[in-house]
Amino acid sequence: MYRQSFRRVLEVRIRIDPTDCLVRGPGRCQSMADAMAERFQLQDDIHLDARRAVWLPRSRCLAVADLHLGEAWARRARGQLVPLAGGDTAVARLKSLVECYQPERLVLLGDIVHAALPLEGIRSAVTDLASLERAGLTLDLCLGNHDRHLPRQLERWGLRWKTVSQVALPEAVLFHGDVPVAPPGCSAAGGQERWRIQGHLHPALLLDDGVASRVKVPCFLVGPGRLVLPAFSEMAAGVAVDRSGGVQDAEETLRFESAVACLGPRLLRIPFAG
Repeated sequence: MYRQSFRRVLEVRIRIDPTDCLVRGPGRCQSMADAMAERFQLQDDIHLDARRAVWLPRSRCLAVADLHLGEAWARRARGQLVPLAGGDTAVARLKSLVECYQPERLVLLGDIVHAALPLEGIRSAVTDLASLERAGLTLDLCLGNHDRHLPRQLERWGLRWKTVSQVALPEAVLFHGDVPVAPPGCSAAGGQERWRIQGHLHPALLLDDGVASRVKVPCFLVGPGRLVLPAFSEMAAGVAVDRSGGVQDAEETLRFESAVACLGPRLLRIPFAG
């Protein structure tokens, strides 16, 4: 039933023919019927995971963005009646990804916390990240706009983690995205332009059947040499991307060629209208 409803959404609202080729594999063309998968290979060294993560096999690097740890505690501290029941699942989901990929490097692309406040609930959520540490794993914390006071709180909490503004790898430069970064330049290997991989935008697709059903789903955004990750936080509402691939970033509208929608445990690439 869900698959039939979703197919109707794609046909009517996004105007994708069910027989269209969405993903090309070696020697064959995948249609919508068989294109949905847990992982999507953007290119040889960039793999998207339906669990809102990107895997860079050349560098054995796993990255996620916008965890917003302790968001419920931070919002309650500001007078918003947000329930605390159920807890934050981000660290548990991240631990599952680490166990799956066994990375040598784990990069958190900014907005690690929703607010770096001296609250026990936020401290507990952040210190839970220590459960991810193991021999041979480097943990990189890229600061985002919500993390301005995080280094000071980490020191107060006795956590000696290094914070950075970006991480440069042979295939990509990873950063949060709230401030401009220098052009990534070329990789030393092969002289290819490195990808820019960021978070910050919380991209989402708004899908409806034209009658009454509507759903917003997180998505990756893909443009020439650029990848935007969905928010890892399940509390993030998501910023809707328009039908032409535009998403608002401050006073600027950014344009992308396609989205890769996170539909539960599956991914589906959706090209935007030119």
